Amino acid sequence: MSGARVPFAVARDGYFFRALAEVHPRFHTPSVAIVVQAVLSILLLLLGGNFRQLFSLAIFAEWLFYMIAGSTVFVFRLREPQAKRPYRMWGYPWVPILFVVTSAFLLYYTFTENLRNSAAGVLVILAGIPIFAYFSRRRRA
Repeated sequence: MSGARVPFAVARDGYFFRALAEVHPRFHTPSVAIVVQAVLSILLLLLGGNFRQLFSLAIFAEWLFYMIAGSTVFVFRLREPQAKRPYRMWGYPWVPILFVVTSAFLLYYTFTENLRNSAAGVLVILAGIPIFAYFSRRRRA
């Protein structure tokens, strides 16, 4: 159920179809985004293969973004060295380095063991770049 929140938030910010940003008047949930996600999920299960293949595809994409998110710790610490840090990260920089390296290892292993699904996952992610660029240009206009 949380997966629909991403297209909802992106649409709310003007980077995706505006209809996905609608909130149900009674339940205050992103109802259109939830319905669209449900329909796409059903279509993928009916047309795209078995659950295991789709699960492998999703896991590869998730770990790719986990690794990217974990590596941003270094980017923000370099970009904003004087920023206030309300908490200290135990083991910095070794813990995030270990996480990024472990994530990279898992991605490598997943990619080499399941090349077809991993390549499909990468293509789906890359397909989002021109879509984002389109909505970004449209938002600026």
